Amino acid sequence: MRIARFRHEDAIAYGILDEGELVVLAGDPMFAGYETTGERVPVGEVTLLAPVIPRSKVVCVGKNYLDHAAEMGSDAPGEPLLFLKPNTAVIGPDEPIVRPWQSER
Repeated sequence: MRIARFRHEDAIAYGILDEGELVVLAGDPMFAGYETTGERVPVGEVTLLAPVIPRSKVVCVGKNYLDHAAEMGSDAPGEPLLFLKPNTAVIGPDEPIVRPWQSER
């Protein structure tokens, strides 16, 4: 089963992909299950959004395996290297990645 979050006619909804159409769900499947509304919307008529809405920040672990540390030009750290991403950093398909002006990568 493939589930999508999408915008259609100024409304945001979730749907189950079924042969080029989205079977619209009654709510967020993480909380409301898979009850459908009976409506079907062609995928070509929607804007796909990020599949989830992070309710908080995203906690990340950097350089968490040897090959990654090596490609960064350093050894793996002795302790986990944690960093945070705000929930606003999550974007959907085909949305532009906007870097802060001070970013070089």
